[in-house]
Amino acid sequence: MLTDTSTSAGRAVLLHDRYPTLEELSDTAYLLAARNPGLCRVRTVGTSRAGRPLVLLSIGRAADNVLIVTGAHADEFSGRAGIVELAHRVLAQPSLHEAVTWNFLLCLDPDGARLAEVSGSTRSLPEYFEHYFRPAAEEQPEWAPVIGGHLPESRALLDLIDELRPSLQFSLHSADVGGTFIQATCDLAGLAEPFGTSAAALGIPVETGPYDTFWLGESGPGVFMMAPHHIDQQESSTGMLAPQHTDQQEVGGVRATTWFAPQRYGGATVIVETPAWVSDHLGDTRPAADPCERLTACADQVRDRGRLVTELMDAALPHLDDTALLRAARTPLTASRQLADEWDPQAGGQRLLRPTPMTEARLAGIELWAHRIPVRAAALLRRAIDPAEAPTAPAVARLDHLLRDWCAQYQQRFQPAWLPVARQAEHQANTVQAAVELSHATTADA
Repeated sequence: MLTDTSTSAGRAVLLHDRYPTLEELSDTAYLLAARNPGLCRVRTVGTSRAGRPLVLLSIGRAADNVLIVTGAHADEFSGRAGIVELAHRVLAQPSLHEAVTWNFLLCLDPDGARLAEVSGSTRSLPEYFEHYFRPAAEEQPEWAPVIGGHLPESRALLDLIDELRPSLQFSLHSADVGGTFIQATCDLAGLAEPFGTSAAALGIPVETGPYDTFWLGESGPGVFMMAPHHIDQQESSTGMLAPQHTDQQEVGGVRATTWFAPQRYGGATVIVETPAWVSDHLGDTRPAADPCERLTACADQVRDRGRLVTELMDAALPHLDDTALLRAARTPLTASRQLADEWDPQAGGQRLLRPTPMTEARLAGIELWAHRIPVRAAALLRRAIDPAEAPTAPAVARLDHLLRDWCAQYQQRFQPAWLPVARQAEHQANTVQAAVELSHATTADA
């Protein structure tokens, strides 16, 4: 249940089943600081490329710091709700802020968030993708250091990690359709139990086969342990540009990611994934039926749909300016080609079939991306050419048709059901709190 301590603009919207806006997040932080001056502090820790402030809310005065980051991906809104719930919970329970100082980075990418704002009535995939925005890979603050990008947002987060030296960093993420799962740079023994209990109580399926995690160890259902070398796999599978392997990888490659920065001080990072729409098709651990045939179908689908969008982009390019939306559309198109090769049993897909058995959940996780990536590409290109002149009208009409058709197929395959924002927030807050408590219990035992 949502913690009912003090009202704020940010918390009130959770009760009305919508995500807080950036203004409501900021208003909440300053209101909590005004009401609790001895415990709460608000400061700006950097600025975005467009000059927007990166705002940090800190609660508590303990020497041990925990850092919670949201807004790393502009298309993911659950984290906004999660930190509002968690901040109120921390203030309501003295034992939490007496042991740890909680630091909430309200939005890591406020520029991207401005392009991805959704209305309060968004309850369907077509509405969601009508306003969709996720920056190009090299313009995403968590990932930019991995692939050679130099963003002020990334620098601000890395500097903040150097300042706070957090024992735990949390990055709150979400997806459109799916279940919940965790990735971590350490093994927090026992986290799977409270994580699974929270998910079950809130009606959120635990995702046991997300493609992001195929090459990770699993410490419990939906809880995956990440190693630096895994970044290559994840980056490719989720539509990022894969980094080049060089002798400088340890310096400028995967260890440059903000996820691994706390390790310099003995800390760790936990990434919490929570869906906006839940699907019951992503937790089946039975052996998959006809895996080769279904992998081929997924590879063909993502390859063919990527080709369609690429043709429309090529036709529209002479009439388009170089905008963030247009640059963003190229990332899922790159991913379409990569994923097709990764999945095709006649190519890289052979390694998916061994040595770990292919389960129904794993195949469903691949099928999810086979739907998601082309829809993202079409949605971004549609927004990029929306204000353009008459010569792009045929591409607009074609993209509108593809989006209707592909969203309908996406919904038919996964039967997504909207997860109320309050439940998204509660699950993220539950997971973060459980991880912090387990970490402290482990430290005390040691």
